[in-house]
Amino acid sequence: MCRISKQFKIKTILYFCIVLGFLLCPTVCFAIDPYDNVLKIFVTSNSMDYYRPWQSEGSTSITGSGCIISGNRILTNAHVVSDHTFIQVRKVSDPKKYTAHVIAIGYDCDLALLTVDDPEFFKGIKPFEMGDLPKVQETVMVLGYPQGGDKISITEGVVSRIEIIPYVLSTRQLLAVQIDAAINPGNSGGPVLQNGKLVGVAMQGMVESQNIGYTIPTPIIQHFLSDLMNDGRYEGFPILGIDVNNTENTTLRNYYKINDQEGGVLLTKIMPYSPAYGILSIGDVILAIDGIPIAVDGTFKFRNDERLTLSHIINKKQMHETVKIKFVRHGEVQEKEIKLTPFVALVPPPKYFEKPTYYIYGGLVFTVLSLDLMKSWGPKWWEQGPLDFLYYLAGTGRLNERERKEIVVLLQVLPDDINVGYHNYQNEVVKKLNGKEIKSFKDFVLAMHYQTDELTIIETENNTTMILRNKNIQQVTKEILNRNNIPSQFSEDVAQWLGEVVPQP
Repeated sequence: MCRISKQFKIKTILYFCIVLGFLLCPTVCFAIDPYDNVLKIFVTSNSMDYYRPWQSEGSTSITGSGCIISGNRILTNAHVVSDHTFIQVRKVSDPKKYTAHVIAIGYDCDLALLTVDDPEFFKGIKPFEMGDLPKVQETVMVLGYPQGGDKISITEGVVSRIEIIPYVLSTRQLLAVQIDAAINPGNSGGPVLQNGKLVGVAMQGMVESQNIGYTIPTPIIQHFLSDLMNDGRYEGFPILGIDVNNTENTTLRNYYKINDQEGGVLLTKIMPYSPAYGILSIGDVILAIDGIPIAVDGTFKFRNDERLTLSHIINKKQMHETVKIKFVRHGEVQEKEIKLTPFVALVPPPKYFEKPTYYIYGGLVFTVLSLDLMKSWGPKWWEQGPLDFLYYLAGTGRLNERERKEIVVLLQVLPDDINVGYHNYQNEVVKKLNGKEIKSFKDFVLAMHYQTDELTIIETENNTTMILRNKNIQQVTKEILNRNNIPSQFSEDVAQWLGEVVPQP
């Protein structure tokens, strides 16, 4: 009896201590939520109008998801915060929204880092630890705030595929994990967990299919974070700048004198100004990269029986590092080192925060072909835009055989007597100015602005010719700008080339 009475007293005292602790420290007890490091992100954004590059489209609001990692940093998708003008974040256990700001953003890998200046926001929060790349058929958990409710959503999915795919935001080919849990609007940027560790970030879903989602895996996340460690500046994933074909055909292998070699892929194109330009040659057969054998289909062995395309070897590198290429040229095995310097494709990837470049002359509006411009066609921009533009992004034009630095585009014509007959011209790729080939937008603008010829003759790739008389054309241009409420004849970057100042609104 005495022993039972003593145990009862001890349990009673413990019970009252727990109750008293809840009463005296409610903020401490209730703030500890197992998913308090999963955040809802509220973003106000204002995108530029790439068909009227002197103005923006106006403010819009969206929501996304994110999570807290080490160093009081918030990890999310770049597309969640692109073109932002104001960002707030909210925890599961706290109804208050905190103002956040971007500290780094990578458009190529669709990742961004945010932080909150208020130190109270991170108190009591345990950041997620990084896990390993999951394996096929393993289960992962997706957390976030998809549309349809305001509370946190938790779903499970099975890893069905691990491969290199084009990321929708940038079209860059990077490693991704496919799961059978759908990624819906609002889920973007949310953490993907396995055994309580972060193994990915929800990125995009396949609209035409059910329950197919893609996540950004930890190798891509860690590359993004490592890139920032040195100077806090993100430089992106390097690219070698080559196209290759398989060498499965026996006759082809004999022709290129590789019938006694294992594997190998045939180099068919080298992009001008890329790291491989001037080092490798068309017709080389790549056998290995950094000592890793390349098979006849362009893949290499990755984790047991899995295989990935050779681009992943390059993607693992940081910018300015070197890579060793073993190849066969004219039957001779050679090896060369290539420094992975920054390279911008002929059609530049999204820049978002940067204002688009433009120049107006005689009512003709010129700019540079970019992915930003193409995406302004709408959600299915790859189906709705001019084929002339898509030719340079995904067609043979992307090989840049004319070795251009940029594609100059006539966007539209602002009607005036000086350009009568050309009013319906738009989306034209400019080929020549006064008989000279166009290689870059800067060269085009300088030649146009400072010309002394009586006439300006513009030829496009559709064999369209526009001829303007230059007498008093700058005054005519000013009048056209005034009628159309356009604040400046050119963008700020063009103003620097011309040594002039852009009027501020």
